[in-house]
Amino acid sequence: MNQVDESVLVMKILCNAHRLAIMQTLCTRKEELCVNQLADAVGISQSLASQQLSYLHARGVIEGHRYGQTICYVPSDSPLTKKIGKVLKAVA
Repeated sequence: MNQVDESVLVMKILCNAHRLAIMQTLCTRKEELCVNQLADAVGISQSLASQQLSYLHARGVIEGHRYGQTICYVPSDSPLTKKIGKVLKAVA
């Protein structure tokens, strides 16, 4: 993926207010957070949080770890996630 395509993807990921809030929460807390914790932190339903987490996971910017029936999420170590982190710091 070239730099322009990657920049466009960063903007697509962060252009949704819920995804932006989820990424801010995950990047600032530096701990695994489950769907219900993220939903409460962002102020959205668990269903909407799950949809946005699925979107982020499909693009490789978060990782999910399963504990029984519960999945907890952390930011991945990908270059794309690092770019998102830089954008989040710049707009904070």
